[in-house]
Amino acid sequence: MRIRYKLFTLVMLFMTALMLIGCENYAERTHKSWVPPPSAPVYDDSTIFARIASAVQSDPVLQGTKIDIKVNDGNVVLSGTVKNDDQLTRVNMHTWIVDGVKKVDNQIVKN
Repeated sequence: MRIRYKLFTLVMLFMTALMLIGCENYAERTHKSWVPPPSAPVYDDSTIFARIASAVQSDPVLQGTKIDIKVNDGNVVLSGTVKNDDQLTRVNMHTWIVDGVKKVDNQIVKN
């Protein structure tokens, strides 16, 4: 029984040593050509405004609506009037699709 215990202890020590040998600092082994990935693109408010306005103006369903768009640090405030729920939904959709939009405060009312 003592031999089994000693053998078990020896095997456990050997396995622990193997695990510790495998713990290396991989940062030192990173290839010199590796560069960090680029940061996420940054969108300015004028670009966000232009993309939303273009999408709303080019949508035939939204012709004749009066929508006011304000953008501040990626936060969009929509105001104005639409005729029905479909137009309201489409304005919301066009706004959220634009890259860089963080939040939409939709204050549009139906006539």
